[in-house]
Amino acid sequence: MQISIANHSSYPTDGGPSIAAVAAEQAAAGLDLVTDGQINWRDPISHFMATLGGVRLGGRRTFFNSTRTFQQPIVNAPVTRGRSDLLANFHQARGAVTVPVKPIVTGPYTLARLSRIEPSAYAHYQNFAVDLSAILAHEVAALAAAWATVIQIEEPAICYDGLHDIRLLRNLFEPLYAARGNAEIAIATYGGDADPIYPQLNSIPADIVAVDLTGSTALWDTIASTGSGKTLALGVVDGRDSTLEDPVALASRLDRLLRRYAPDAIYLQPSCGLRSLTPTQARAKLMLLAAVRRHLQAV
Repeated sequence: MQISIANHSSYPTDGGPSIAAVAAEQAAAGLDLVTDGQINWRDPISHFMATLGGVRLGGRRTFFNSTRTFQQPIVNAPVTRGRSDLLANFHQARGAVTVPVKPIVTGPYTLARLSRIEPSAYAHYQNFAVDLSAILAHEVAALAAAWATVIQIEEPAICYDGLHDIRLLRNLFEPLYAARGNAEIAIATYGGDADPIYPQLNSIPADIVAVDLTGSTALWDTIASTGSGKTLALGVVDGRDSTLEDPVALASRLDRLLRRYAPDAIYLQPSCGLRSLTPTQARAKLMLLAAVRRHLQAV
């Protein structure tokens, strides 16, 4: 079994480091797959939405059940594609490291659910999400053409009363998956409990399913008993808490989880972005993942 170590998404800075420096720091921590750190993202929602025509930014709202906030997009007309910095950020990170860089894209379902949609723009959030999917497919195609090997589409909203929208999510991912070129598409959930929707996540057009295991004992049991039809990216260290987990205990627990599943490859990563930690704490979390891998390989 190939065990790769990855960052989930964001990486903290003290205000000084560049994208290149942040990518290099992740690689120096022993990661096989790094990110651009999202260091110039204002938040997971408004950063991309602010580039679209038909959108203005409103007040700040709480990001699900976390202490973080986001600036809520207000959609007052059918959206049109603008000029995002996803590709430019990818190039900066890729030029600084020899390991692959994973671009992060907030998914169309989450963007639609956390936006305020004026009736004059769209009658339903579902219609808005479909237009967002078409726009994001262009971003995915551009990243794939630039030799991204894995592109992570983040859909935390589906964990929050989203079971009734699984069919919609599946439809939204079809254009993204069709645009992937030679890249692999990862669907990532975090924050909420993915256990109730875990079987359905395996039906989404994607190559990798990334889940947060830090808050759900049930999800550990579900994966252990049902396995996965896709490669798993397992969020096994808490990206919101600086406390370091016991690598031996984590490796033992992962061994039990994977015993019946027996995948060809898995990723080990934080449960979510590391933005809420200090750079020193984030580095320790990433180095802990390498220790977990060593112990797991020795089991």
